[in-house]
Amino acid sequence: MVSSGGGMLSLVVLVGALLVVGARSEDNLVVSTTKGLVRGVTLTATSGKQVDAWYGIPYAQKPIGNLRFRHPRPIDKWDHILNATRPPNTCVQIIDTVFGDFPGSMIWNPNTPLTEDCLYINVVVPKPRPTNAAVLVWIFGGGFYSGTATLDVYDHRTIVSEENIVLVSMQYRLASLGFLYFDTPDVPGNAGLYDQRMALQWVHDNIQFFGGNPNNVTLFGESAGAVSVSLHLLSPLSRNLFSQAIMQSGAATAPWAIISREESILRGLRLAEAVGCPHNKSAINEVIACLRTRNATVLVENEWGTLGICEFPFVPIVDGAFIYDLPSKSMTTGNFKKTNIMMGSTTEEGYYFIIYYLTELFRKEENVYVSREEFLQAVQELNPYVNNVARQAIVFEYTDWLNPEDPIKNRNALDKMVGDYHFTCSVNEFAHRYAETGNNVYMYLFTHRSVGNPWPSWTGVMHGDEINYVFGEPLNPAMNYQPSEVELSRRMMNYWANFAKTGNPSLLSDGSWTSVYWPVHTAYGREYLTLGINSSQTGRGPRVKQCAFWKKYLPQLMASTNAQELHAQPVKCTSGSQKSAIEKTVLLILIFSLIRAYV
Repeated sequence: MVSSGGGMLSLVVLVGALLVVGARSEDNLVVSTTKGLVRGVTLTATSGKQVDAWYGIPYAQKPIGNLRFRHPRPIDKWDHILNATRPPNTCVQIIDTVFGDFPGSMIWNPNTPLTEDCLYINVVVPKPRPTNAAVLVWIFGGGFYSGTATLDVYDHRTIVSEENIVLVSMQYRLASLGFLYFDTPDVPGNAGLYDQRMALQWVHDNIQFFGGNPNNVTLFGESAGAVSVSLHLLSPLSRNLFSQAIMQSGAATAPWAIISREESILRGLRLAEAVGCPHNKSAINEVIACLRTRNATVLVENEWGTLGICEFPFVPIVDGAFIYDLPSKSMTTGNFKKTNIMMGSTTEEGYYFIIYYLTELFRKEENVYVSREEFLQAVQELNPYVNNVARQAIVFEYTDWLNPEDPIKNRNALDKMVGDYHFTCSVNEFAHRYAETGNNVYMYLFTHRSVGNPWPSWTGVMHGDEINYVFGEPLNPAMNYQPSEVELSRRMMNYWANFAKTGNPSLLSDGSWTSVYWPVHTAYGREYLTLGINSSQTGRGPRVKQCAFWKKYLPQLMASTNAQELHAQPVKCTSGSQKSAIEKTVLLILIFSLIRAYV
């Protein structure tokens, strides 16, 4: 009996101890923020390492009812423990159905429910929890009309557990719900950017409670996310809420990043007409009241049908507050945050957009060739708003004169034409302006095509292909990456984390250096590092000559040939547009691809 009683006592003590440990473990997942308590969850990365995560913490009031279209409002405090254990809702948007269930496009479609109640933030930290760790804040891309922070390709767990950093991401409003503008307090424009700013304020106020350093916060984003990051660098309202920035395939000087206020108002009125609302500017209050009664999905689906041939999707505007001036002017005058930046492009930035637009010519299959006649026709279709002299200059610039009939070189030239103007040249320009003012700039060119890439081989290294490697997807054995690709991903995660920790991608926090040195991008040398398999190559540029063609030569040529009188065909452009004709030219690729898909 004594022995039995002792055993029972031991069991009781053991169970009690386990309960205490379990309670303490759960208590460790309850964090006190400035608004209230939140409970997180412990997760395991594909490597087997653990992280603690808080998903779906509200950082603003629900932007519904009378708050639709308005700038975000601070959320009220709560007096209970809020469960932050599941990925948050996705902001309302259109879904890409052009290629059905094709994996190459499906990876970008939302994976959580679509709703207007979507202003939530996510925090993932290493386990055990660090103190004063460097913070990376991810801003997703998607043309300001689509995207979500919860995509599998953005899985935070791997880079957090491998690099011992804190990673934050947020949802922000998109499309007309995030960027409609009527020049009123009810519809002031740039709501999506103000969402981002409020999320950054939340990080500044709360990240120390999760083990992060509020004075060492690095923004990073891709495409429209990179444009957003660069706009925060320019904005007097948000530039003091973070330390440094990484921009992947995007910059605020991209021709598609900003539209005029006049265009935004006209497009909003056409949206109102499309959904059966009053659409007279003199009755703007009635217009707004009606738009607030319409289903959010109906709005985002009908906004594409309102696009005129010279108009653009709902994107940021120069509001004189968040965006004080045109980004190009702010860059010229030096009105931006002086800090370290890192940015770059992929080698084939244009194909992703061309394949949606020229679908008959660029079939989603192997062995696509472009004859000389098809090349000339494509240049004309992709550049409808330049005169014949300027169009011939584009043909001349992008023709391989060693063999003008080469169908592969003609095909690839169209990719470079679109990619240069939309992405690469704007990235280069932004980096160059930063370097001119003495800031440390680090540029990259991502050159590796994944062995398992589902897109046809001729698409090369497409827009967004580096994202998988930045977030560590190749470390997941189930994804069947090659060992060399795993190593590339480890190297890139390390570069991104080093930059967040020290401001230099080659410098580790312990003072040691990476085996491959990443040179500083200077205004005179324009150095960059190639990111590829077994590659430590550095170069200069890239695409300097082609970017000079778009930024310097072609505008002068059009001006000298009276380019403002372009339209031989009966086309009436929006009178309020502040975009030059050359800025409209290549941008139409994105618009028409989406018009085809959704109108």
